Amino acid sequence: MQIMKVSTIPVAATMHCYDTASNINPIVPNGSSGNVLSEGFENSCNPIVCWYLPNGTSMAYEQGTAITVNNAFTSTIAYTGATGSQWYIMGYCLEVDTVGQILGTVPQGSHSAELDCDNGQGTAGNSSISTKAYLAAGNYELRYNYAGRIDYPDYDPVYLCGSAASDLSWANDTNATAGTKTNVLRTNQINTYLDLNTNGVPPTHTTIDGTQTLGGSNLIDMCVYSSGWIQRSVRIKVTTAGYYWLSFAADGSSDSFGGQLDNIMLCTESCTGSLQDNFPSSWLAANNGGNNKVLFEDTFESPVYSGTPYNTNGNMYNSDGTSGSSSGWPSQTASGWAMGSTNQLPYWNASCPQGNQCIELGWTTNSFISRPFLLDAGYYKVSYDYVSEISFSSLSSVYCGSTPTAANISTLTSAANQYGTIRYINVQTGAKTSLATNIVGMFMSHAQLASTPNLNSTLGSTTQYTNPNGTTSTTPTAAPNSISLSSYNSAQNNPLLDICGYATSSQQRTSYIFIQKPAYYWLTLSALDNNGTYGGWVDDVKLTALGSPYMSSPPSSYVTIPVPSPQPSASTIYTGFFIIADPLTPPAALQ
Repeated sequence: MQIMKVSTIPVAATMHCYDTASNINPIVPNGSSGNVLSEGFENSCNPIVCWYLPNGTSMAYEQGTAITVNNAFTSTIAYTGATGSQWYIMGYCLEVDTVGQILGTVPQGSHSAELDCDNGQGTAGNSSISTKAYLAAGNYELRYNYAGRIDYPDYDPVYLCGSAASDLSWANDTNATAGTKTNVLRTNQINTYLDLNTNGVPPTHTTIDGTQTLGGSNLIDMCVYSSGWIQRSVRIKVTTAGYYWLSFAADGSSDSFGGQLDNIMLCTESCTGSLQDNFPSSWLAANNGGNNKVLFEDTFESPVYSGTPYNTNGNMYNSDGTSGSSSGWPSQTASGWAMGSTNQLPYWNASCPQGNQCIELGWTTNSFISRPFLLDAGYYKVSYDYVSEISFSSLSSVYCGSTPTAANISTLTSAANQYGTIRYINVQTGAKTSLATNIVGMFMSHAQLASTPNLNSTLGSTTQYTNPNGTTSTTPTAAPNSISLSSYNSAQNNPLLDICGYATSSQQRTSYIFIQKPAYYWLTLSALDNNGTYGGWVDDVKLTALGSPYMSSPPSSYVTIPVPSPQPSASTIYTGFFIIADPLTPPAALQ
């Protein structure tokens, strides 16, 4: 260049910055202690209810002032929080409520947000809020508080949240009233999304009713219902550093009545402070001198059946137990048991393990009784009383255990038939009988993994089943009481909790279970491998809540009830990051 007598050369560099300091949240380097963002909706206008619109304007709530839905992303910042977080709105608006206006308490400060924002006409309002933050590669935790606004008595006191839409696909109860509307579906639903920024705007999704486009594409958490404030935790590992959109969106019925949102925190590694235990507090109330709550008990004392010593016209649909009264679901309507293969069995009224009445499983067929329970993640105890109807002189031991092997069931199934004595009337059977005639097993299964018998009030009616694939038939595709006594598989979708093959004196049998996701679970007690004439007697079936997955002293031995995928604590992979689905341990750094 000097030979050419050129002493200088102009050099210029340009870079288009899509994200400037005015429209992104603060960058927090990975590994440092602190929040990437936090939002408590405390930067509110003065009225007790404020609307923040997608165009960046705000106004006090005024019934009759119409708001037009916005299904397209706008680059206008619609709400800026007290800590500087900046939110973009799609849908109708962000509604910020002062404590006492919607709910009597809020987890933090004096305000909470509602995303089913009233459109001014009280007829619609589903909306989303989205904010953008830079995330370096590493571990993060998202926490937020959620509460339902509209009561669903059939769900109380259970909370319904999950890491995937499939976790709550069954939650379609409409027994609720929102304002002047009845039979509302999922009016409290709030979804959480995280998406890698690719073109400067958040990816979108369509609401479940197909009417709106709102912010967010990668669903990482959702809540359909909770009767009070709960805290959700989502573990995130970012593998691709970059800008990410965090979005929250209302879904379900767009009717101006929605779930409440507060105290959002996105933290490096994990957020400070203990994570709130969401296990229903009413299930931990003192009961019978202890700290465990009996959620359900059926002693089969009602209705009263006449006849000595038994009545073969037992209708299990009429046996409510404590459901709908003093049980853990006091708001629910009382309901009885489903039964297979027909709704009819003997009620005995003498020599029962407990009280004046008990039921016989195994009369004419391998009959069973089954009923659903809506349970949150945690530990529970299930128990029942058992005694044999037929006694054999060659047997003296108790044949009960957690598996067929533990109960020594093979001794009963491999032995030759013998004459037995019928309990209570002390009369020998007219023909030789299998030593396996008294076998009863107890099972529990997730409602989406096994065929579930449908409730039927008609005595003697043939049982209809709802199968996991949604079909209905009289022959179940995944029987709720099917096991192999000779080659037992402990990994079945309807795991065996306990089995009794023989006992001449009453045995109280107890098992412990671990529930991994909120859902309906079916408890089944069934006769197994009998000769179709006699069976075991069952009495005093009981379900007791022990505590959450975080409880300090869980049972030493328990059966984990299988659930549909995604499996708890497994990775769910998205572009640029992955999450841990339904974590069952307190927050910790991801590996």
